Amino acid sequence: MCIIPPSDQIPRPRARKRPLAGYLGFVVKNVVGWILILVSFALGPMPGPGGIVVFLIGFGMIWFPGKRSLVARIFRGIRFDFTGWAVQTIAVGLAAVAPLAVMGWFVWRDKGRWHGISLGAVLWLGVYVALSALAWLIAQGVLMLCNWAVGVMPRARRFVRPWLRRRGIDLLPPRRRERGAHRSQGRAQREIEEIVRIHPRHRTRLSNVWKRSAPWLRRLAGLAITVAIFAWMLRPVLAKWDQVGERVRAINWGLFGVASVMFAMFLFAFRVLSWRTILSGFGSRLPLPAATRIWSTSELARYLPGVIWQVVGRVYLCKPYGVSGTVCSTSQILELVVFLLANILVALSCLMFFAYRMTGHAVNYLWLTAALVPLLLMLLHPKVFYTLLTKYAAWRGKQLPEGRVRGKTLTLLAGWAILGLLWQSLALWVLTHGPLHLPIQKWWVVAGSYCLAWCAGFIAVWAPGGLGVREFVFVTAMTFALPPAVQQEFSDPAVLFGFLAFVGIVLRLWTIAGELILTGVAYGMDYRGALGRADAPGRVAVASVEG
Repeated sequence: MCIIPPSDQIPRPRARKRPLAGYLGFVVKNVVGWILILVSFALGPMPGPGGIVVFLIGFGMIWFPGKRSLVARIFRGIRFDFTGWAVQTIAVGLAAVAPLAVMGWFVWRDKGRWHGISLGAVLWLGVYVALSALAWLIAQGVLMLCNWAVGVMPRARRFVRPWLRRRGIDLLPPRRRERGAHRSQGRAQREIEEIVRIHPRHRTRLSNVWKRSAPWLRRLAGLAITVAIFAWMLRPVLAKWDQVGERVRAINWGLFGVASVMFAMFLFAFRVLSWRTILSGFGSRLPLPAATRIWSTSELARYLPGVIWQVVGRVYLCKPYGVSGTVCSTSQILELVVFLLANILVALSCLMFFAYRMTGHAVNYLWLTAALVPLLLMLLHPKVFYTLLTKYAAWRGKQLPEGRVRGKTLTLLAGWAILGLLWQSLALWVLTHGPLHLPIQKWWVVAGSYCLAWCAGFIAVWAPGGLGVREFVFVTAMTFALPPAVQQEFSDPAVLFGFLAFVGIVLRLWTIAGELILTGVAYGMDYRGALGRADAPGRVAVASVEG
């Protein structure tokens, strides 16, 4: 016989304590509360009819010892005894200090004179005594005004509390009601301390508004930062166009096309094949045309606002080929970690010689990327990576991949990625050597600067595709890394910076052109898979695959 206890006697699982989150929430509530209190005074006097609701909400959010008792006393109209020694000592202290601050400001502003008149010691003392007496009288007047406001509060309460309650704001809820309603949940003490209780409909409405607006606010913030970076970079270009324009026109757009094709070859040979190799290690094989189309399409999705589209898009495109979401996302992580490590190693190898003279953001990003090397090496270790993957799969209830990518394979892929970055750097030199007059033996200058810029753009998750950040770091790194003979050709450092800013934007167009070339070729090779036809190579017949 099985006896089922009543539902109210079934022990509920305790919520996991998050002390840091609770502390941050406490700080945010107090900051927002004080902001609302200050805003309320701008809506009306003391705090005024228009600001009384804002003032009470802000006051309910802040915390200090004895807040509820203080509010209850004020609402009952019980005046304070300001004749005690503690209050009068504070008033006398303020009356003694405030005149010194006022007189010191006048002395500092008028260089030892009072409104242009030089005062002797006796007159200074007389002015100080007069100001101290005036400050003491003002303090007494403020205390009397406070007691007067407390005296009229009961009449205001009989009007304000019903008016607020009809609008879903319960001011100073009764203590007994809060204790009885929440005793079973163990929250009576917390509820007793509340002085403003907002109706759930307002909380639900605000929560829904925040959920709808938060993604767009993050996107607008990222867009604003990106636009600000580009505006800051282009300003010297426009200001020095008479000197920069000639070099801008010197860019060979035929070489731009050659460099774009070279970049598309880099993406195919060193990015697509690496990802396909990792997929094969997990037991999932994709035809080469399909893998190229899926990879290039998901890479273009990174320019959309939000960092999730690249991952979600690739998972969605892989499902018709029998690749589970776990395998696809895990392969993406490994591919990006290996490629990030390769970029860091190339950047450090090329730019470490200039670290002693680099300043500002460039050297900060250089040391930041250097600090990532041991972390990435630890993450790529099979024991660490697959332990984390197993725990994640158990937590989300996902099925682990059938196979594993060996550490030897990842090491070979990292070396392959470094070789690919050297090819990419050659394409960069083809594009930039003409306007910069950069000899072939200095190609590694562009290589290190661009790899560092790619790492910075990858770290800046708020910028879609690293837009703006990559160009900014490339310009700042190149400013220090260019050979002195090249820098001397620019008479003004602002001209050099402006031209490099333009080159950074050209390089962004170069990457987009290479990605579009690869995508166009991939769709031409795998048009049946792009159209979703059942006879596409590698496509499986199942309707859905475990994600």
